[in-house]
Amino acid sequence: MNFDTFKSIVEKIKVEYPLLMELEHDKIPNEKEIFEFQRQYKIQLPEKYIQFLLNYGGGYFGYANIYSLDKDSCFYLCNYNEKMDKFLYIADNECGDYYALPVEQGICKDYVVFYNHDDDKYYSTEFSDVLEYLVKTGFKK
Repeated sequence: MNFDTFKSIVEKIKVEYPLLMELEHDKIPNEKEIFEFQRQYKIQLPEKYIQFLLNYGGGYFGYANIYSLDKDSCFYLCNYNEKMDKFLYIADNECGDYYALPVEQGICKDYVVFYNHDDDKYYSTEFSDVLEYLVKTGFKK
């Protein structure tokens, strides 16, 4: 999904279901903060995740949540990622399972996988990127 399509969906949801988007979001980082995060943790975030962070920050997003770069938030990315060498956890289902981006040689893939804590395994999902995860999970579309 491209970012313009995502923004259009978000704006439509804000009009049709304003309460769904009323929860406070995390601090929106600037480009320098994103660059510093990537440099410090030696990881390259996907462009669509970066665009989301720059426009919405993270935290609660409709029915979903998504981790942010806001160090003062309970959704701070580093709270859920001790290592970022194989997977970067970007969200959870509040039941102990996680949505993650696979990482290869410090570069995050676009597609989202699901980590099930019951069997300690990763599974493929229908989400080709972070934006699809947010639309389909956050807006139940």
